[in-house]
Amino acid sequence: MSMKAVPALVVSLAIASDAANLPPAAIPQNPLTTIAAGQDEAFGAMVAPAQSLESGHSREERVRAVIDRISGEMDAVRMAFATALPAERIGATKAAVARFSPETARDGAARSFEGKGPSLSLMRQLLFVPSASADLSVDVVMQAVSQFERSPKPEDNYYEYSEPADPAASMITSLSGSRETLTAQPRPPMTPDQVYALKKCRHVTVLGWFCNTALYQVREVGGGVERPQSLFTVLRPLPKGADNRMFEDERATNIVDGYTALYLVMRADNLVLVYSLGVQSKAGEATQQSMLNQGHKDEYRQLVRYIEAKLGTGKLPF
Repeated sequence: MSMKAVPALVVSLAIASDAANLPPAAIPQNPLTTIAAGQDEAFGAMVAPAQSLESGHSREERVRAVIDRISGEMDAVRMAFATALPAERIGATKAAVARFSPETARDGAARSFEGKGPSLSLMRQLLFVPSASADLSVDVVMQAVSQFERSPKPEDNYYEYSEPADPAASMITSLSGSRETLTAQPRPPMTPDQVYALKKCRHVTVLGWFCNTALYQVREVGGGVERPQSLFTVLRPLPKGADNRMFEDERATNIVDGYTALYLVMRADNLVLVYSLGVQSKAGEATQQSMLNQGHKDEYRQLVRYIEAKLGTGKLPF
């Protein structure tokens, strides 16, 4: 993949002005490519996107392979949802998802693994939100999704940086998860076009801290009256001494080497689709794969319950 230096502002303006005319797969692909190249004005140069398994290829080729994979899958799911008849929309979308992950199509979420070193972890979530009420717009559903992503889950500790571009100079907001966090004390939704830096950690007795620090941003993508929105995520690398001085233990180290993720929220008729695909890469093999898959499904069920309660939808269809 060619990643020649292109002024980030020019790229961002081109994406914003041409999005409605882009071929379907290019809608998520262009922002991901620009972000991964370190050329996005909002995310900056300090990013560590996921890389594919082909260790003999260049970093740029491996990054592009992951982006192409995310973009192709997102486009297939998006098109199935957008073009199906209303009565067949959920079934058609689940059939599209099953091409990539039958387990996700069956259970709503799954985490799968590829390779033994390098290795990949692929995390997917699928849900549908009825939107007969005009209040349940794409914007409202994305607010709920971003609020969930920003709020610590039970057994987790989150740390939010005041300056995403400068972790060392940031003030740190420390957030501890509990059963009541999402119901009584959720974090505010992410403001579109604003970048957030979050360190998400879990402490395991004897084993210590397991953390990843990433950058997040909600953006509108595509065209139409009610434009789809995406939550973009990419790992923030932490070379020695780059993290905040609050973290002098294992929390100053990411447990993965690369991470690229995309939530897509879009509406067709009276139904809103939420689909996410995240890819993490490591130089070695992922351990505890069954436990990680179960944990991912547990978090998905928390997301479903949160949206049902937050938006008053009743039980979501699947």
